[in-house]
Amino acid sequence: MKKIIVTLLLIVLISTQVFAEETGTVMLYYNNGTVSYTDTQTFYEFDVDVYIDGGTDNSFREGQIYVEYNSTVFGDSVVTNNKLISVTLMGPLAAYSGALYNFPNNGADASPNSFSITFEPSQTFSTGFYDSNTYISNASGTLSTIMRIKLEVIASGSSEINWPDSVDGINNLFREYSSELGDVYEGFSPTNATETTNITYSNTGDPALPITLKEFVASYEESKVKLNWITESEVQNLGYIIKRAIMYADDDISAYEVIASYQENDNLYGAGTTTEQNIYFYYDKNVKPGVNYSYILVDVDYDGNAVEHGPVSIIIPENLLYVSEDFKLGSTYPNPFNPSFTIPFELTHTMDVSINMYDITGRQVMSILDGTFDARQYQIRVNASNFNSGIYFVRTIIGNEVITQKITLLK
Repeated sequence: MKKIIVTLLLIVLISTQVFAEETGTVMLYYNNGTVSYTDTQTFYEFDVDVYIDGGTDNSFREGQIYVEYNSTVFGDSVVTNNKLISVTLMGPLAAYSGALYNFPNNGADASPNSFSITFEPSQTFSTGFYDSNTYISNASGTLSTIMRIKLEVIASGSSEINWPDSVDGINNLFREYSSELGDVYEGFSPTNATETTNITYSNTGDPALPITLKEFVASYEESKVKLNWITESEVQNLGYIIKRAIMYADDDISAYEVIASYQENDNLYGAGTTTEQNIYFYYDKNVKPGVNYSYILVDVDYDGNAVEHGPVSIIIPENLLYVSEDFKLGSTYPNPFNPSFTIPFELTHTMDVSINMYDITGRQVMSILDGTFDARQYQIRVNASNFNSGIYFVRTIIGNEVITQKITLLK
């Protein structure tokens, strides 16, 4: 028998901005709450949307989001009990090659039955350093999604997720340093934005699955990835959603993003209810050489319940510039590029690596990499948004070998 959780969300954001005299009021909203399952777990996740009412710069310096929860539903401690599954930076906070902001604590127990999410610039913040893609919306009708939070639901019952009534040391939560004004402490404004969400799941956390999956595999065919899955049976299966992430290393993976859905692709509709075997496939044509992709298959039933399967991963073959028993170096991609490119290489043992970028006159314009690196695959992402269009050269030194590649920036 299924239970219903009615969840009410109230989140408050505190932030400072680039200029202390341009404060504005941060308005926060909850959107796109979804429930998903594995065979034994139930998850609840939601977007944190925002706009700034007043102020002209509309760029966060730093901030925190506090969430208070019902411990009966989410556990005694969301953070230490690992019920806070993930916090994903999105939209403006994730701009600048995914390195504009970071989580210094990735969630901390703020007080009983509450946790906080802290975000701050991962690079020195200065006027004009970031492009327009980093700015938060200043229109109530055009919200900016800055974050997605995923929690594990562990028990039946009703719950409210909201901003705590009190937080210790509230005046010291956020600080902005100004060379002209010194340390400036900013206040905060609760938005009182709420939205009710119904969460349906079974007492055991093991809901009836929409499909019985026999196989889910990924293969590489003619510059694209073919995803193939086979179902033995389906129960009220509406359709499929495909998510993709980039794996930079075993412990470094990007957030999964939806790349295809039954809502836009008729080939991804399910078979409803059937005991017959069905074969499905999808081609991901937007892949790059040398990149390791990870895919998750999501099936959605008639009630909107979603179950994830996978992940499966595959490395796209790269165009190799140099191969030896010590390392492999692939071509930079994309080429031409705007404004970022990636340098793929693989080391078979620990080696010194130095990578620099030069303009057409031979003048060094960027030091990309310099140090000692362990044996594994690397995908070095480089942002050249501050450079003008033209021809550049990337010189890579690994061990005693020197390899130079010509690249073109087109704006």
